[in-house]
Amino acid sequence: MITLAFYKGRGSSWGHRFQDWLIRFATRSPYSHVELIEGTAVLGEEALCLSSSGRDGGVRDKRIVLKPESWDLVEIASDPRGVGSFIRERIGAKYDYLGILFSQIFALARHDERKWFCSEICAAALGMANAQRMSPQALFDVVTWNRPGPPPAGTGDGTVDGTGDDPQGGREERPKPPRIG
Repeated sequence: MITLAFYKGRGSSWGHRFQDWLIRFATRSPYSHVELIEGTAVLGEEALCLSSSGRDGGVRDKRIVLKPESWDLVEIASDPRGVGSFIRERIGAKYDYLGILFSQIFALARHDERKWFCSEICAAALGMANAQRMSPQALFDVVTWNRPGPPPAGTGDGTVDGTGDDPQGGREERPKPPRIG
């Protein structure tokens, strides 16, 4: 099991807040960053995170307290050793500012093997093709696609009218995505 932690918080300085806003604006997303955690993570607790961060200069591992107001967690059934080792083998690689610009802003899918941005390295570690095309939001969408969502507001039981009976005769089932990892 691995966990992806998607950052929705506010940075500690105006520069960090601006960088977060810019990424969120450009990708039309509530998320500006993603971390990969080997195993299960718990909101409110510290976890050893793997990713690439412009604030930290590039690919690194770092202990982070996953504050509930700042992070959303998504668990994925995948072998943590292979996924984590992909990132660990690249610790020290620089952050890819040009990669973000050319693959996220201009959609040119630029990739430099010596440099990585957060969602790119996490997607590559998961074995996804064209990882440089992944923003934090795109990665979130891929790994949460076809997962059951919360029930409609106001009913509490997942039905349209709250009676427990679905007047449509059942929910439409979407096709299952290919398994990651």
